Amino acid sequence: MWACTRLLSMAVLCGLVTPAAQADPVADFYKGKEIRLIIGQPPGGGYDTFARLFARHLGRLMPGNPIVIPQNMPGAAGMAMTNSLVAIQPRDGTVIGAASGQIGTAALFGAPGARYDARELGWIGSLNSEVGLVVARKDVPVKRFADLLDHELIVGASFATDSNVIYPTTMNAVLGTKFKIIPGYGGTSNVAIAIERGEVQGTASWHVSSIMTAKPDWIAPGGFLTVLLQLALKRHPAVPDVPTVIEVAKTDEQRAVLELIFAQQDMGRPVYGPPGMPPERLAALRAAFDAFVTDGEVRAEVEKMRLEMHNPMPGKEIKAMIDHLYAMPPEVIRKAATVSRPAQ
Repeated sequence: MWACTRLLSMAVLCGLVTPAAQADPVADFYKGKEIRLIIGQPPGGGYDTFARLFARHLGRLMPGNPIVIPQNMPGAAGMAMTNSLVAIQPRDGTVIGAASGQIGTAALFGAPGARYDARELGWIGSLNSEVGLVVARKDVPVKRFADLLDHELIVGASFATDSNVIYPTTMNAVLGTKFKIIPGYGGTSNVAIAIERGEVQGTASWHVSSIMTAKPDWIAPGGFLTVLLQLALKRHPAVPDVPTVIEVAKTDEQRAVLELIFAQQDMGRPVYGPPGMPPERLAALRAAFDAFVTDGEVRAEVEKMRLEMHNPMPGKEIKAMIDHLYAMPPEVIRKAATVSRPAQ
């Protein structure tokens, strides 16, 4: 008996008995299961496209290779889905969500209907960091950001809650710019037509990913538009010599307020789980996300679809950013919430 026990012990030490030693509880959990990826925006748009791209590849990158099923739950810019994730959905790692970067600060700013604390969400990663551009026709006297402090720029916009209304409103209040906002164009493509016709002189939030797909020649050297400012925390390599909105701020308070508002650009297109997920499953989802953004098959599909996966952000970095924003002085948070609030 002693000899058998000793032989078994030696076999384990030598790696001859492997199933128990190599058991992966995460793989065991996910094997044969489904992960539902709930998308907080309607079908067919950019957020939906990126989320479904992630869903197509997540299963093969996860331990246990679960089946990933995307579904849409639009409403309140992703807040309806997030509220459901927090209050109703299971917290075992079988249901995750995808929405816009606005989710990171909506509750902090007291947005009606945001019934969650972003610090408690299980941040998996952001599929893309967005960079908005302030652009103007070359036949207007505004040639650089400083000119916006002295000259009015008539900018086309979509609707009151869109970033191309909120962001110029914010800059007027915080930086003293002179944007005159003309809403009602319905979408970026209609704003572009209005700029081309001369109905408006520019726009104050046109994503690089969008303009590089629709009108790349407009911002190329000798193009139709001048790029005045980048609306993000970090510069985009497509326009490396153009300052960010943070860089043109004059005071620490201005920088803090603008960081709170424009951080959602860096969070871009986040994927996250509910509070209280088992740590090892959240870690596995984060590892799968990290593998996704460097995966050859994914990159080939991104190129084929003419998408831009610019500066994807790991989940731990999003979590650190959220904690940093929530720790800002209450008066700065209140000011950021006030100046960025959509007009009623």
